[in-house]
Amino acid sequence: MVLLPGASVPLHLFEPRYRALLRDVNATTRRFGLIMPPPDTAEADLPVGRIGCVAVITAADVLPDGRANIVIEGAERFRFDGYVDRGTSYRMGNVSEYQDLDDEPLSLAGAADRVRTLARRAMQASMTIHDATGEMPVLAEEPGALSFQVAHMLRVGTEMLYELLAGRSALARLEQVERAIRSGLQDIEGAATLHVRAKTNGFHHGPPPS
Repeated sequence: MVLLPGASVPLHLFEPRYRALLRDVNATTRRFGLIMPPPDTAEADLPVGRIGCVAVITAADVLPDGRANIVIEGAERFRFDGYVDRGTSYRMGNVSEYQDLDDEPLSLAGAADRVRTLARRAMQASMTIHDATGEMPVLAEEPGALSFQVAHMLRVGTEMLYELLAGRSALARLEQVERAIRSGLQDIEGAATLHVRAKTNGFHHGPPPS
């Protein structure tokens, strides 16, 4: 899977090596790395330079048979620099820091404002369709974090998720996310409008209009 910074994801662990991983990280930092291999690439052949994300365990429920249900949250990204052998059943590797490069501040702020506006429209339409109540999720202020947060909400395919994870320009990520929202916004807002009309007609108890 592709884990994005800030994203919260549930996982079910059942393989013995992942049970060992959970035991070891729970006793130390509660952190491990997740990397999505390229298509048709075996785990053992993971190429140097692949980008991953640190997963922080925020909740863990170990079942009597050793399986576990956990919740992880994406933290910082990293670059995979190669495997190392430490005698564990799970794989270990060397990694290095991986951060965004600088973008032009005004362009970055403008893109963040557009994405927030579009994301709020999409969230409002989704809440209307599902008859959801309550407050909408709070959107991140920092543009880089915002790009990842909204991408996770969109639930796009793994290829696009990895492209966003590996991108080093927050501006480029925001622009990509903006295009993705715009491509489906008309449909979801249209569906919300139809839902409201259907509910209104369904609850009409007066005489039919003349």
